[in-house]
Amino acid sequence: MSLHRGLAAGVLTVLMFASAFVAQAPAAAQQPTESAPVGSVGIRLLEAPVSLQDDPRALAYIIDNLPPGTTITRRIEVSNSTDQQQPVTLYPAAASIGADDSGFEVGDDRAVNELTTWMSVTPTDLTLAPNSAAEAVVTIAVPPDAPEGEQYAVVWAQTAGAPTGTGIQNVSRVGIRTYLSVGGGNGPAADLEIGDVAASRNDSGAPEIVATVSNTGGRALDPSGTVELSGGPGGISTAPVKGSGGSIAPGQSGSVTFTLDPALPAGPWQAALTITSGLVSKTSNVDVTFPDEGSVTAEDTSSDSGIPVWIWAIAALIVIAVVAAVAVAMRRRKVS
Repeated sequence: MSLHRGLAAGVLTVLMFASAFVAQAPAAAQQPTESAPVGSVGIRLLEAPVSLQDDPRALAYIIDNLPPGTTITRRIEVSNSTDQQQPVTLYPAAASIGADDSGFEVGDDRAVNELTTWMSVTPTDLTLAPNSAAEAVVTIAVPPDAPEGEQYAVVWAQTAGAPTGTGIQNVSRVGIRTYLSVGGGNGPAADLEIGDVAASRNDSGAPEIVATVSNTGGRALDPSGTVELSGGPGGISTAPVKGSGGSIAPGQSGSVTFTLDPALPAGPWQAALTITSGLVSKTSNVDVTFPDEGSVTAEDTSSDSGIPVWIWAIAALIVIAVVAAVAVAMRRRKVS
């Protein structure tokens, strides 16, 4: 399989960072406390399939579609920017995508799923000098009887501090997500659909726009996007505002949230949204008005005809006023 090597140095795949405190057996005597290292341990992908070299997700995550019985490798780099020597352990662990808009979720410690049984990392242990880096290789060997479908995992680089006299050890992990689809050909295409768009205010009162995103394709999505408001009070408009959401599995729905300037008027506004995941991009244009502070959500104010509901409301009031004025005039004529 052709690979695109030498990814840009700035494309770091420090996608997840977790710390855990692991209890150890009580020490017989108080140990001296070591100073905390300055800097961090990072991990990044060094190559991607040529067919996906224009996909920004494939430059950060291990993404592929493989027929059963196929084996691939991916080079990764682990770096130590701290001022201390760091022992690092490398291993795969299970992951999933939650159905309740919870996004990409990793299992506890060395959690196992079917994909992790096909994965290995060489070497499994590294000792990195201060301000140094080393390469490792992730191998994925899909068995001939593997079921079709997409599975998820993460490749962890783990460091562990020395146990303290209290029996507590600080464990830190940083990892690269893995999205592997099993099936013939190029695999199912990714696709998305923008659903309802709601205007709301967060707990601090700042206006937000929340777009529902449905995964209508066959691959997981990591949606992000921009929203630009125009046609506001006095004809004002805003610069594009970025938003993001959690991973969405095929057949599931999630959301992308855009948080705007707290000083923004309530509206009405015309909102132009663009939602993107990898090479998939969709747009939606709706009319929104932000609710009063303290309200939770506001409905999309667009109508089927494309004319904002508030315009119809004003028109109805004008018609009622005209009818009332005509009725009064006719009544005066009869009196005279």
